[in-house]
Order: sequence, then structure tokens, then C-alpha cells
Amino acid sequence: MDIRQLKHFVALVETGTEHAAAEDQHISQPGLSSSIKRLENELGTPLFLREGRGMSPNARGHDFYPHAKRILGNLRLAKAELADTQSRLVIGVGDIRASNFIAVMTKEMQEHFPHIQIEFYESHYQTLFISLEKGDIDAAIVGIPVDSCPPTLFAKTLTRTQFAVFGCADHPLTKLERSIEIEDLLAYPWMQNTNGPDRTPLLPQIKGGRPIPREKAKFICIDSLHMGKELLVNSHCLCHCPELAMAVEVSRGRVMKLNLPIRTYNVTIAAIRHKDIQSASIDYLFSVVDRYFENAVEHLD
Repeated sequence: MDIRQLKHFVALVETGTEHAAAEDQHISQPGLSSSIKRLENELGTPLFLREGRGMSPNARGHDFYPHAKRILGNLRLAKAELADTQSRLVIGVGDIRASNFIAVMTKEMQEHFPHIQIEFYESHYQTLFISLEKGDIDAAIVGIPVDSCPPTLFAKTLTRTQFAVFGCADHPLTKLERSIEIEDLLAYPWMQNTNGPDRTPLLPQIKGGRPIPREKAKFICIDSLHMGKELLVNSHCLCHCPELAMAVEVSRGRVMKLNLPIRTYNVTIAAIRHKDIQSASIDYLFSVVDRYFENAVEHLD
């Protein structure tokens, strides 16, 4: 068994056809078929079922797939720690983050590991948990609900942030000389991140008051909270989101937090990795993000 066989196997599982897997691996289709057959012979069991022109892993193939992914992931991380060896580190990020977070993290990682190509993948915790367990990403920095991390993963709490309501700096609601009422909030559209987790509260809960009727609220849909920041800064749209996500915009006076008596909704921001994978580059990444949140105020400007 060699590394090429594992790469061919993973490509075939993920693409579903020998033709697509061969193109992905820059090999002829007969060459890929032969590689898969040798792997099956060495393991002593078939790994795929043929379905028309496609192929899907059988029960043994499904069992072998996460092991193959982890072996390839470990090899890539091992190469990343060898000086002058080109490799890559794949980092998952949630959209609950300050606007400068990726830039600060990238700068420090590249200064320490200049030969590593850093790749970012944005999603929410539900998808990133699966990607970590499959080995598609090496680590993640993301907002998670309390006690939601799977037992196969390790989560280090970095900070906690709570939801608030935000509008642009010159929003009419920031100039009211009376308390903001539900009817005031319904007069403006609300931002909805269609790629957010299922549990994301789109509207705030006013303390001691009736709920904001969702059926009466108007929404503008975006597919990223960071795309929504442009909308928020340049319109009278409102947003119910974590304070950390708007920290830079608030510090620069582009966005204002509305003074509303809303129920507290907290989110934990955590750095997450697989428990079974050890890596100096991931260790260093964890130290970088830990320092970032310890000195978060210094990074806002």
C-alpha cells in the first residue's frame, strides 16, 4: 500500500466516478482502476459498489474512508513542520469574527511557517464539525453552543460573546429620544444570513414585552455575515448578531449598537481540532488565536 493508492481511493469516494477521480488525480482511468484494485487486494476486501457509470463505497469502503483521510491529513501536517517543504494548512472559520481576524492570524502564521500555504473555509459549526471529523480541514475557529462539541474533537474556549441589535451609524432609531418599541423595529428590514446555523435567533426577544412577530418582519437575505456588514453600513437594515462580529465596525464608528432591553443570548467562540491528530502547526495556530482574543481590544483598529 502506498500514498498514491490512498489518494486515488479518497478521490474515487469523493467524486463518485472513475473518470472524475482520474481527472482529479491527473492519472489515466485504467491507471486509477488498477491502483484501486491493488489496494483492495492488499486489504483483502472490495471497497466499492458499481452503480451504472458511478461507483460508491460499500460498508468496508465507508469504514476505511476516514482512516485514509486521516493518514493523508497527518502526512500533510507532518510535511508542514519540515523546513523548506511546501504544504498547506486548512482552517475552518465561522462568520462570528471581527473583520480583521483572518488577516491577523495569517500574518502571524506565515511569519512562523513561511513555507505553509494557508487555506480558509468558512461555514458554521454544524458543517465544520463534520469537516474536522472527515479530515477535510485541520482546525476550526467558530462559534458553538454550549456542550455541542463531538467527543472525537477537542475545543478550547477563546471567548464568549452575546447577541445585540445593530444599525448603521446614522440609523433613525439611534436618534430617537424615547424608548424603541416593537413597531419601530418592524419599520425596517432585518438581515438574515441564510447560511447561518439552524439555531441562530434572527430577531431579539424584548425583556418583559411581547415577541416580535416574525410574520410581520421584513428580511433581506444574504449568505454570509461579512457580506451583510456592507449592507448594514450602507442601509437602514437592522441586524441581530454577536457583538464580536461587529466589533471593528463599532470601533470605527460605522455601526452602532441599539439600546434595547433584550434577553441574553451567548455564543462561545472556540478553537477546535481532532483529538487524535497531533501537529506543531496546529499547536501554534491555537496559541495565535489565544493571544488574539487575550488582546482583542488592541486588534480592533
